[in-house]
Amino acid sequence: MFHLYADVTFGGLNLSESDQLLFYADATGPGYGEYRTLFTADLPGRKMRQLTFFPERVVLLEDGGKLQIENRFGIFRTDEEFLNLKAVKEFPSFENGSEIQNGKISNVEASPDGLYLLYYRPVTYAYADLVLFSVTDQKEVVISTENEFSLDDTVARWSSDSEYFIYSKKGSLYYFSIDQFENSRLIAEDFRSIGEGGIASVQWSLRNDLYYINQYRVYKINSAEFFTQSIYSGLFGIGTMIGKVPFTFNPNFDNFDISPDGKKILLNRGGRNLFLYFLKTDDYQSTGDIKSLPYLFLPRNTNIKRVIWSGEDLITILAISILDGGFDSSIFRIDLVSQNDALSFSQTEDAGVEDIVLSDDEKNIILMRKDSIELKDYTAWTYIKKFEHPKPFHVMWRDNEEILVSGAYYTELINVESGNSRIVTLSQAGEYGYGQDGYIYTSLNEAASKLDENENWVSVSVTEMELLTPVVFSADRRVYLEVSASGSYENAIMVRDIAGYGTKALFPPPKTLYEPFPEEEDQWDLQNFSHGSRIRRREVSLVFNAVDSVEGLTEILTILAEYGIRSTFFINGEFMRRNPEAVKELSLSGHEIGSMFYVYFNMTDAKFNLDENFIKRGLARNEDDYFLLTGQELSLLWHSPYYYINSDIIKASSSMDYVYIGRDVDPLDWVPLSDCAGDSMHVSTMDIIENIMSDKKQGSIIPIRIGQTVRGRDDYLFQNLDLLINGLLTQGYDMVPVTTLMEHVQ
Repeated sequence: MFHLYADVTFGGLNLSESDQLLFYADATGPGYGEYRTLFTADLPGRKMRQLTFFPERVVLLEDGGKLQIENRFGIFRTDEEFLNLKAVKEFPSFENGSEIQNGKISNVEASPDGLYLLYYRPVTYAYADLVLFSVTDQKEVVISTENEFSLDDTVARWSSDSEYFIYSKKGSLYYFSIDQFENSRLIAEDFRSIGEGGIASVQWSLRNDLYYINQYRVYKINSAEFFTQSIYSGLFGIGTMIGKVPFTFNPNFDNFDISPDGKKILLNRGGRNLFLYFLKTDDYQSTGDIKSLPYLFLPRNTNIKRVIWSGEDLITILAISILDGGFDSSIFRIDLVSQNDALSFSQTEDAGVEDIVLSDDEKNIILMRKDSIELKDYTAWTYIKKFEHPKPFHVMWRDNEEILVSGAYYTELINVESGNSRIVTLSQAGEYGYGQDGYIYTSLNEAASKLDENENWVSVSVTEMELLTPVVFSADRRVYLEVSASGSYENAIMVRDIAGYGTKALFPPPKTLYEPFPEEEDQWDLQNFSHGSRIRRREVSLVFNAVDSVEGLTEILTILAEYGIRSTFFINGEFMRRNPEAVKELSLSGHEIGSMFYVYFNMTDAKFNLDENFIKRGLARNEDDYFLLTGQELSLLWHSPYYYINSDIIKASSSMDYVYIGRDVDPLDWVPLSDCAGDSMHVSTMDIIENIMSDKKQGSIIPIRIGQTVRGRDDYLFQNLDLLINGLLTQGYDMVPVTTLMEHVQ
C-alpha cells in the first residue's frame, strides 16, 4: 500500500556490551524505492550517529573539494579527502533530534564554486522562504519570502562565476548579487526585478551574460549592468535585444539553451519540439545563408532530460520516454561546425541511458546506465571503457581524471585512467552486526564492508564477516520496539534503564501529527459516489480528467510512478480522437480508466433534450472506441462533462451498471487566466494547493485537469502534483483509486 511512502519503520536492534545500539530505519524515497539506513546510538550519552547515506540528492562543493549527500534523514558532508561523512549541524537531521522527512525532498542547490547553497524552507504547503546558506561562515539568511514552493531541481540559476543568481517569484524574475550581499549593499527586492517570466525564461552563458526570453524576444543582459538596468526596468526593457523566436515563449512548458558563443539558441517547445535558431535582431528580410534550420520532433510521451552544448558547437540531447508502462531513452546529436549546409539531428544507437555528463575539458562524456558507467570520446562518440556500478543514481566529474558515482548500494570515486576506485560511503545496510573484533560489519549485494576506527567503510572479504548473535539487553539496559500511536513513524525504539527504573524513547516522536478523524460519518451513495468514508481510513483519491489536450500527461504518469500511486483517470471521446497514442500508453500504465462520455458538453443544458437512450449510446460508444484503440475495456466508472448531472442522467447510467463518480473538492484548476477580473474564480496553482489541503477530508475525491485550458493559465496544478502529494503525505493520507474508496465504505 502507498502508506509505506509516508511511514518509517525501525528495527534490527542489536546491543553491545558497552551499550552501543545498532538499529535500522526503513524509509521509501519517491523514484528510489525503499532503502535501509543504519544507525548506532550511544545509550549512556543518548547520542545517535548515522552510518549509511542514501544519495537522494548529491552535490560537489568547493570546486569538487567536498561531497554533500542529502536525503530524508538530513544533509551530510565529507572532508577534503572525501572521508568522514557527517551531518551538517546547521541543517535538521534525524541523528540530532529532527523529524524524518516525508515524500520527495526539496533540492539544495550549490553555487558553481560550492561556497553557497540555495534552498526553500517551507512555510505552508505551497509557499516557502528562499534561503541562502554560506558554506564558509555556516550562516543562513532569508533572501525572499512568500515564494512559490517547488520540489524540482531548479531553485535558481547561478552565473558560472557564482557572483549572481536569478530566481522567480509570482511571475517575475529577480537577480541577487553575492558581492552586494557580502558588503551589505543589497538593495530591496522590488528594485532587483528583471522582468516577467519564470525560471525557464533565463539562461547564463559561460561569459556570465544572462539570456532572457520575454514573449518572442531574446535579450542579452550584462551582469555588470543589473543594478542600473533593474532600477529603470519599469521605464524601458532591460538588456539588449539580440533576436526573436517565431512564437510566444511560455515558461510553463518551454525552455531553451544558448550556445557558448551566444549566437544560437536551441528552443524546446512544450518539452518535445526542438528548434535551432541563429539569433539576429532583424527578421524582416531573409535569414541569410541559412536555407533551412534543424528541427527535432519528439513523441508526446517524451521529455528532454539533458542538453549538452560544447564550445565546439556539438550538441547532445538525452530524451526520456514513457513506453509500454516503463521508461526508455534516446540520444540525439548535431554538429553545427561540420554540417555546413544541411543541418540535421541524428540519433545514436545508445539505449537505456539514464543520464549524460560532460567533462570540464569537454573531451569525454559519461553515459549512466542501470548497472554501469560508460566513458566515450565526446567529439568522435567512440567507446573508451566501462565501469561496473549496480543501480547508479548520480554521476559527476570531480575533475577531468576522477568521477563520482552514487547509487543504491554505495558511493565511489573512480579514476578514469587507471580504473581504480575507492568507496566513499555505503548507501544502505544489508545484513549487519558486531563482529568478533568489536567492529561493525555489513554485507549487501554480495559485498562486505567494515566500519574502521575512523568511522569510514572499508571493503573486506565476505569470509571475514563473522557476526555475533544480536542481543537486546545488557547489564544496565534493555531495548525493545513499541508501536507508535500517531505520526509518520510506525514504531519507536524504547530504552529501559534497569538500575534507574525508567523507560524512555530513544528519539522524540514526530512533531507533525496526522490529521484527526471526524466524530461522525457522512452518508454516501454507491450509485452517485462523491466521497468515501470519513472515519474508517485516512485516504483520498486523485482523479485525472483528460478532456481534450495531452499536456502534462507524461509528467503526471512519471510522478505517480515515482510515488508508487495507482490512480483513476477519466477520458472522453474527443480526447481519444485527438490523442490515440496517449490513450494506448495510458492503458498500459496500470491505472484505473473510466469514461467521461463520448462528447464533451453540458448534459444538463435546457437546449438539449437528452433521453435515456442517448446517454446509453454515448457511454457505449466511448467503450467501443477505447477497446478499438487499446484492446482493453473501460471500467464501469464515469462522470459527465463539467460534472453537471441530474437524476435522469444517473438513472440512465445506472441501468448500464455504471457508477457515477462525483467529487467533494473542486480545485478550480480549470478556470482560465482571462477570467481573472473582479470576483473571478481564477486561483493560482499555489493557492489551489493550499485550498485543497484545507478543504479535503478523509475519503475526498480530488479532480485534476490534464492539458492546457483554451484561454490559458499562468500555471497548472499538474505541474506541481508532487507538491500536493507531499502535502497529503504530511497529514498521513494514502492516495488510492476510486474503487478502493468504494470498497472501504462497504
